[in-house]
Amino acid sequence: MNSVDELKKQLHKAAALRDPVDRISRIAWVIAQALQTVGQDPILVGGAAVEFYTKGGYSTCDIDMIAPGGPELAQVMAQLGLQQIGKDYIDKQYNIYIEFPSSELGPNEKFTQLKIDGGSFRIISIEDLIVDRLCSFKFWKSAVDGVNALLLAEMVDHNEVRLRERAKEEHVLDAWEVILQVREEVIRKKL
Repeated sequence: MNSVDELKKQLHKAAALRDPVDRISRIAWVIAQALQTVGQDPILVGGAAVEFYTKGGYSTCDIDMIAPGGPELAQVMAQLGLQQIGKDYIDKQYNIYIEFPSSELGPNEKFTQLKIDGGSFRIISIEDLIVDRLCSFKFWKSAVDGVNALLLAEMVDHNEVRLRERAKEEHVLDAWEVILQVREEVIRKKL
């Protein structure tokens, strides 16, 4: 197990990485290692998960993670040198912005375990991430999230049956069908 001081050094080292996917995965790994010392195992979600899965095809400035939270989380983040501002934890010097928007995944959502350097961190499943983007596309009228849903589906192997089941549960199967129609139109017309 790494000490908090060692993890803080690794966090700063990760923040200096030029490749955005390496940067995100290393920062997520450090945060996971640190929070595991207090019994929390965060899950990478949101735009950072999109960036990870698309290998930088989408870019974001912040890192969203799901964790139980509470004083233990706040204490670990402070030990890592991150200042709490609302639900965000920020290190302006190293350009690190981490948000904990929720304490747990939804009841039917899943995650994948990723291993790095003898440790690991969790990331939301590709199917649930696509469905999350479809929800933003349909309910928030976010066109970029519709594009991200398609980008994720095109670039990453996924379970289409599970994706459709989850989309139906979240009332976005119609949005997925629209995205697929647009994709087919683009391919047929070679736009």
